[in-house]
Amino acid sequence: MKLLPSFVAAILSVTALVAAVAADSGAAAGKIKLARVETSVESLANNYENNLVFKSPFPNMPSLAVKVSTDKLRKSLESSLLEKRDVGTVSFRHGVASGDPLHDRVILWTKITASRPGATVPVEYQVATDAQFTNIVRTAAVVTSTEVDYTVKVDATGLQPSTSYFYRFIAAGTTSPVGQTRTFAPAGANLDQLKMAVFSCSNMPHGYFHAYRRVAERRDIDLTLHLGDYIYEYDKAGYKPVGGEMPAERDPQPPKVISTLADYRGRHAQYKGDADLQALHASKPMIVVWDDHETVNDANRDGSKDHKPDRDGDYKTRKLNAARAYHEYQPLRPVSADNQLKIYRQFKIGNWLTCPCSTRASTRATRKAMASATWKVLGNQVMIAPLPSKVLAWEIDFLADSWSGYPYSRNRLLSHIRNNKISNVVALTGDLHASIAWTSLTAITTKPLVAVDFSSNLWGRRSHRQGPPRIKHILYRHGYMAVTFTKQKVRTEYVFINSVKTTGGVGRMDAV
Repeated sequence: MKLLPSFVAAILSVTALVAAVAADSGAAAGKIKLARVETSVESLANNYENNLVFKSPFPNMPSLAVKVSTDKLRKSLESSLLEKRDVGTVSFRHGVASGDPLHDRVILWTKITASRPGATVPVEYQVATDAQFTNIVRTAAVVTSTEVDYTVKVDATGLQPSTSYFYRFIAAGTTSPVGQTRTFAPAGANLDQLKMAVFSCSNMPHGYFHAYRRVAERRDIDLTLHLGDYIYEYDKAGYKPVGGEMPAERDPQPPKVISTLADYRGRHAQYKGDADLQALHASKPMIVVWDDHETVNDANRDGSKDHKPDRDGDYKTRKLNAARAYHEYQPLRPVSADNQLKIYRQFKIGNWLTCPCSTRASTRATRKAMASATWKVLGNQVMIAPLPSKVLAWEIDFLADSWSGYPYSRNRLLSHIRNNKISNVVALTGDLHASIAWTSLTAITTKPLVAVDFSSNLWGRRSHRQGPPRIKHILYRHGYMAVTFTKQKVRTEYVFINSVKTTGGVGRMDAV
């Protein structure tokens, strides 16, 4: 029996899809045919790690992988597909996303919701050059299951550089929303311009994610960069919003301070269910870096002042739970980490742009990335500029949410830049809950300019009121940065939303 065309198959239930599987010699041999992919139960089971969420978030820590018996997967697939047992319907209520774009590949992500949890579900992904999918250039199938919370993450390879693509997923006869992504120019290739939107600190109970929607609507943005605090770990009472409560559907879920793997998965799923965030992810690729609130406020090697063992359990276990859920729910490749779970990734785009992205105060690998390229763009959650206490409405001597809290690490990085005469360094940072443009990263002295630091603000609570002379702009509204790179200059637009407390917020550029 031939499979119906994909536009019809998209509305079929699992039962109808199973009925479309060849039931004679092909079925006996374990062959299955999805929308466009013909494969076998054996191949899907043996290659389950082609769905990257089964792998460890950190290749140098293989024990963190989710190991599943291939025999168990095979039997589950056989019972649902070959024996035609109805496993229920499937939906894509968490949308789609893409990330970590290179010149020949990009990560694609989704999550399915099965009406009968427990089954192993094959998922096909398709990549095309057109929104109608008449020219499909890449397609394959993977499996997902309850062991990875039914998330799917694949590395779509073999793509052309500097090219826009459309992608979608198909599972159990249901087709996901269509996403759009792109590859970038390979290292060394000519590049005229690149424009990215920069976000940080997105706290769902504090306001609507209008900034995400406004960037999704922009055709001039090539890439998005999220610098951390993509989720917040608090319960409703832990970090109260100002300016009015939001509707109950934006209250933290699960309704507790999260600490277990199920907790972190649930919180990520809640955020991925937001329509504005889904629109952003479906429109452009994103590079993500985590900060502290993906685990716990002011997390460090030994713990956090907010971590309570009686309530939250073992701190190391909590960190690993957070890292595993982040890996399952974000479109990033597995990347090696140190024993503090600090990560470092580098993206070379064309012949003049290098973008190292690292977790808090991670300098060793960052310094190595800065020997060449016209622009060196440091993506980091915390401000590299030394932040005097007078920036704040209250006096403090130590600020962990800027690199002033990491003076040794910051000074090593800045000394490396100065001593090696590295020019054109731009730092894109967040976390401080203010939008700040610095002309220098050196101490507030007469030392020469080393770099510039642009800090973004999305949904932070506090407003910092004062600033020293080297702060050229300091603003306290919610929004995002749109940063344009050409070979000659960098231009940063600060775009702010008129209100995050009401629906339909409008963006306005207030500073450049």
